[in-house]
Amino acid sequence: MPDSKAVIFDKDGTLLDFHSTWNEAIGSAFDLVVDQNAKELAAELFGYDLAERRVLPHSAFISETSETTDNLVADLIDVVTFKQTINEAAQQNIVPNKGATSALNALTDRGWKLAIATNDSELCAMNHVEALKWSHFFTSVKGFDSGHGSKPGPGMVLAAAEECNAIRGVYVMVGDSVHDILAGQAAGAITVAIGQQPAALQLADMQIEELGELIDIVDGL
Repeated sequence: MPDSKAVIFDKDGTLLDFHSTWNEAIGSAFDLVVDQNAKELAAELFGYDLAERRVLPHSAFISETSETTDNLVADLIDVVTFKQTINEAAQQNIVPNKGATSALNALTDRGWKLAIATNDSELCAMNHVEALKWSHFFTSVKGFDSGHGSKPGPGMVLAAAEECNAIRGVYVMVGDSVHDILAGQAAGAITVAIGQQPAALQLADMQIEELGELIDIVDGL
């Protein structure tokens, strides 16, 4: 079988509108914390603005594993309930990034296999994909708990490329964070940064503002 071509996506901030999907979901979880002192300290450690109800730019939740973020607040609040509340709320309010579905359709029409490599859990990623009716697009979905390590390590990107039969072909890593770009580079992928994080944009081979721009890039590969 000839080697395939694959595009491997980060999830949050890349395929999904990060703030629309997560800000209120996380706020709803903090709302359930009764102890005000614990709530405020946990929010500070988490990197969440309780007054503005938004994830702050330095928050570990943006690029680290969900397990890492859980551990930051586990000594202060009931992290099991906290995490469950966040995931249930997000599941009901998932917002794809602009042009995401159209871009996924265009890529598959062009013969590209698609994958996800996220520092979220594999189950959460699968749930989001199913909720958006995207399951048919993806050959591989990898999370930090899939057994290949987390980003910025290359393991999950390599595993996704292998599953797409693209490891000896062409594979592209698309993400919005430095972790995404470093993981892609370490895995030998062509890297594309989306969004407005300066360090990620500077590191990547190419930059896009919206997912629709990815089509012109892959057409040139």
